Parts: sequence; structure tokens; C-alpha cells
Amino acid sequence: MKRNQATDERSRSLFLNITVVVVFVSLMVGFIVYLNDGSSNLRRITLESVAEQFSTSVSNSHWQWQGEGRPQIVMLITYANKLGENNTLVEKERKPIFMNHLGWPKAEPTSEGCAYIWDMVLNIPMNIDGFKVFAEYYDGLKLTNNALDSVCRYRLSTGPYFEYKVFSGQVLKVKK
Repeated sequence: MKRNQATDERSRSLFLNITVVVVFVSLMVGFIVYLNDGSSNLRRITLESVAEQFSTSVSNSHWQWQGEGRPQIVMLITYANKLGENNTLVEKERKPIFMNHLGWPKAEPTSEGCAYIWDMVLNIPMNIDGFKVFAEYYDGLKLTNNALDSVCRYRLSTGPYFEYKVFSGQVLKVKK
């Protein structure tokens, strides 16, 4: 009888140990999936914020181009959110932006040109949360047979992206 009880006790102990391991592994897998999903949402939110900054800078440069009599280059000046000494505006940065004949930031019609537009307009490195941002140029003639539909796409290696229409200045919000 004692041998039977010892066998039952070992079986119960083994079953309990396996159950604890399975529950622990399930919780860990769930936690990893939850955290991984959250980080992709964080990258998307960050890309949306960058797209908004990009849109604002493009719009500001366009209106400055209009106000200055449509020059080939405008100097976009950014000011700090607080006043300096003597209640004067504090200049944060200056960046020259090359403009096309329609008044929007321009560069060569290549992926490198799109990266140059990013640099002119945002003046920040092409990475988000440690992930490289890729600039891609899509020729409007190949897309819709209309050169005015040319687009620069700024994307992460996987997932979300936003687009800049080179000849209309429109920034299309983050997709995916």
C-alpha cells in the first residue's frame, strides 16, 4: 500500500510541477506579446508626431516663401516656447530650405533627395526609437502618369509610414 501511495504522491507532484511551469510560461509569453505590441504602437505614435512636425515645417516654409516674394531658398527660423531676456523671442534654430517653383521644399527626384528633404525640413536624424527611417521616392509618372503626383515615403523597416507629395506639399498621415 505504501508503494502505491508513494507512486500517487510522485505523480501528483509531477503533475503540479508541470502545471506550474505551463502557467509560468504562458504568463511570460503573454507578457512578451503585450510589451512587443506596445512598442510598435509607441513607434507609430512617434512617427505620427514626426509627421505632424514635418507637415508644420512644410507649411511654414511655404507661407514664408509666399511672404518673401517666392525666392528659391527660404530661411526657416524656429523660436523657443519661452521668452528670453527683455521679453524677446529666443531663436532656437535656422535652416535653409530649397523651394520648388510651386513653393514647396524640393530636392533631387531620388530616395536620397527625399532624405535631404527630411533633413532640411526636420533637421533630426532619420531614426525613431532606435529604428532607421527609410526615405523612398515614387515618381508620379510611373504611379499615375502625372509628374505632380510624385511622392516621398518615409517608413520604418516594418510597419507605419507617411508620405510627402513633392509638388503639392501635402503630408499624408501615418498609414498601417
